[in-house]
Amino acid sequence: MAIPCPRCNRQYDITLFEFGRKVICECGEVISAEGVFPPGLAGRHDTIRKQQNEETKRVARQHMEVLRRAADRVCTLILLSDYPEIDVEIEKAKVRELAEELFPNRMELYEMVYESRFRRLWEQFRSEPDEPRYETLWRPEK
Repeated sequence: MAIPCPRCNRQYDITLFEFGRKVICECGEVISAEGVFPPGLAGRHDTIRKQQNEETKRVARQHMEVLRRAADRVCTLILLSDYPEIDVEIEKAKVRELAEELFPNRMELYEMVYESRFRRLWEQFRSEPDEPRYETLWRPEK
């Protein structure tokens, strides 16, 4: 089926007008397919698009939850265990690989959120202090 331009009568294939798109004719006229599709058909494309968006969002949320759990596990290893540093680094590498698999275009965000968190936790809870802490400076006399 073809839709004609109202100004110059040039014909355009109806598939160009899916999802409410408009076409600009060579004569400059803006052509739309409003009123051409049967009443139930025009809304069907919008419904399909909404369902696809909802499914995409659901899958993205699931991926975020998987990544969050893996990162929380590394944080727990840093905070609550005596895991050697090399083993924690291996676990961090696994989380990084998971992030690359799930969100390949968002690695700069991963670096800002998770890698900085891992580094801060390690420095705060695992590294040897450069200067003695207050508790070690003051000892009650016996």
